[in-house]
Amino acid sequence: METSGSNPPGGSAAWASWVAFAGIMLMLVGVFSVIAGLAAAFEDDYFVKGVSGGDIYLLSATAIGVIWIIIGVIKVWAGYALIQGRTWARLLGIALAFVHAVFDLATLTTQPFISLIFIAFNVTILYALTVRWEEAKTGMGD
Repeated sequence: METSGSNPPGGSAAWASWVAFAGIMLMLVGVFSVIAGLAAAFEDDYFVKGVSGGDIYLLSATAIGVIWIIIGVIKVWAGYALIQGRTWARLLGIALAFVHAVFDLATLTTQPFISLIFIAFNVTILYALTVRWEEAKTGMGD
């Protein structure tokens, strides 16, 4: 194994790969959010079964669907910017992953399998975006 060069094994290039992975995962979760938002916008009982009128707290399922479509588009945009090494995208990605994980915790009783998968995705994104950011930026060429 060759150790010469500017990026030693386990160094900044490895952390840059984690950030790129987080960007791709953020884009993927964003696409899934858009799909879930479309499902909720057109199917009133997508998120909550058995609630008359499809109301969730103070918002209708359609309103929740539109919100998730918008959030999904923002996630895709932030994920793309994250791959380019933008610091603002890191901060936005952290906020979006946190909010999505909390939302999935709230829907754990209605969709446990999907919620647990997305919580795991978001925790992985949070890990990749919060551990050794400066070292990752170095590996990305900034």
